Amino acid sequence: MALPSTNNVMLEEKDDIWLEIPMEALRVFPVDTADQVNLGVFWFEDDTLFPTMENNTRLLNNRVVAIEVGEDISSLSNCIKIIFLFQNASLVNRTLTCVFWDVGNDNVAHWNSSGCVTKTKKNGTLCSCNHLSFYAVLLAPGNVSAVSFPVASLTSFSVWLLTLLSRVGCGISFCFLCLAVLIHLRRGKSIDSINIHINLCVSLLCLNLTFLINDSLASLSIHWLCVVTAAATHYSLLCTLTWFSLEGFHLYLLIIRVFNIHFHRYLLKLGLVGWGIPGFIVIIIAACGKYGEYVIDLNDGGVVQMCWLTDFVLTTVSYSYFVLTCVVNVLCFGSVTVKVVRAHRQTPVQSGRSMRGAVLSLLGLAWLLGISWGVLFFQFGPLTETAFYIFCTVNSLHGLFLFLRYWALTQPDKTPFSMETTAASSSRIHPATALKHC
Repeated sequence: MALPSTNNVMLEEKDDIWLEIPMEALRVFPVDTADQVNLGVFWFEDDTLFPTMENNTRLLNNRVVAIEVGEDISSLSNCIKIIFLFQNASLVNRTLTCVFWDVGNDNVAHWNSSGCVTKTKKNGTLCSCNHLSFYAVLLAPGNVSAVSFPVASLTSFSVWLLTLLSRVGCGISFCFLCLAVLIHLRRGKSIDSINIHINLCVSLLCLNLTFLINDSLASLSIHWLCVVTAAATHYSLLCTLTWFSLEGFHLYLLIIRVFNIHFHRYLLKLGLVGWGIPGFIVIIIAACGKYGEYVIDLNDGGVVQMCWLTDFVLTTVSYSYFVLTCVVNVLCFGSVTVKVVRAHRQTPVQSGRSMRGAVLSLLGLAWLLGISWGVLFFQFGPLTETAFYIFCTVNSLHGLFLFLRYWALTQPDKTPFSMETTAASSSRIHPATALKHC
């Protein structure tokens, strides 16, 4: 039987339990006392009826299955088999154990694993039990993935404060990014640098929006809504990282390569990369059913719930994507820095004020390319909590900086360079001057 549809042939889309009851469990009744056996199968999704006593433990999908025939059935040679499907539940750093609701002699009930064998499969957990009872799969902190996320070392208060800082910063960024987009729409046609910049603004705007509403939608416990939210959040993040790299690529063409930098339909090709590649990745992951509820356990028993990737391997791949984009942008930033320093050495007539302006431009460029996100590389040991505070405080305001950068680029007293004008006059443009217009 499949639950909750009660289909006895196959699993339907919303089913997350498959139940097999051996005939042995029904033959324990004397033949001369009854011609039939009343079998009751109950399906619960309210974990408050069957609470978990230990910290950081919960039931898989909050599902409890009860099998009742009116008699105490135990010591079966052919075990009852129940498959609890994962259904996109977050299993990162979790141990799965098949348990039943055991009421002791002192009338104190608790979850017990005696008489049940747990076998984890690709899409679910198989519970084989030799008695009839109330069954569930208990998720407890453990070494399932062999990796523990650093956030688990934070307390509930730290997470609350970090969330508050992030929400305030992202709210401010969201407002200024909306303003930047509206101004750009009113301005109409712009040069390549500004168009690339506004694409980064749009991707970061979407990331801020999905972050602000993520946990609220996750608390609704609507599976399809959580999947959509997780996919949108992941897509926005990948787009933001990709446009960071495309900003670096554009900078490389303007300041390092300089010559032969005109490409046919340049912005269209960048758009296909910046929006298309993340979309392709997200579609594949969604087709594999790897988006859903993601739960993070804290060291004081608290829990953080959000809609995100439910597969640890894919989470690691996403982090690797972030590392790759960060490395690419650091290389671009380093090349530009070397170019600017060499140019200043070759032109000693440059004033100290000009040098300070170049330094400020380089610092602004580092933020533009998302290099400040690299603070996540220091989330280890005693630096973990400090790294999170710096990251949430500084990078949540990234949208505000992008607006200020966009505003500076569009001022009438500045003449931003297109790729064509830069290539035509490269011998006369000082790298520090070009840097201000990228």
